[in-house]
Amino acid sequence: MRFLLIFLMLITNLVQAQNIKGAWKSIGENGKETIILATENYITVSTYNAKNIAFEETYGGKYELSNTDELILELQFHSKNAALIGATQTLNVNIKKKSLSFKDMDFENISDKKPNALSGLWRITQIMRDGNMQEMKLAPRRTLKIMAGGYFQWFAINTNTFEFFGTGGGKYTLENGKYTEEIQFFSRDASRVGAKLNFDASVSENNWTHSGNNSKGEPLKEIWSKF
Repeated sequence: MRFLLIFLMLITNLVQAQNIKGAWKSIGENGKETIILATENYITVSTYNAKNIAFEETYGGKYELSNTDELILELQFHSKNAALIGATQTLNVNIKKKSLSFKDMDFENISDKKPNALSGLWRITQIMRDGNMQEMKLAPRRTLKIMAGGYFQWFAINTNTFEFFGTGGGKYTLENGKYTEEIQFFSRDASRVGAKLNFDASVSENNWTHSGNNSKGEPLKEIWSKF
């Protein structure tokens, strides 16, 4: 019985060690920060300079973990090098409960301990324009949003042409029907970094509706669907 208990504990620890879901951050020199956001099968990696408020790069795609500490990544977008998109990369990763090493960098687990209904990958499917909700059908040109460990990142890409149109991300909270974003990086306009945006939010199993004002102060209403 004792042997069986020890064996089960070892198996449990192995499964936990292979779980990369959540938010992870590596802090480099001179204000450089890299953040990893991961759902069960999708990952994004973004680098920015928090000191100079400068965005550097982001990339991501579908992934799976092997049982030999390898992360197999199918790259779906890259802000700097479109030639890498579509390729499958095998990367070494050493995962612990509160830290991981990835591409020669050490990351700390910064995930919010409180789970919420937004965790996952979402695609914008409706948006208000001229006072009316307009459907956004699935097409190569799409905007996705990854939510993991209390952090978010949206990214606009084209899966056919491999174009990258922009991204932004930071920390978020969801409490009592109120959704709040704190922007920590923004590829298009650095002046928006530091802004806190508040929205009314309604989340069902597969749809998330929020409304309020965007980072320009303009009225906004969007519906996102699990992707």
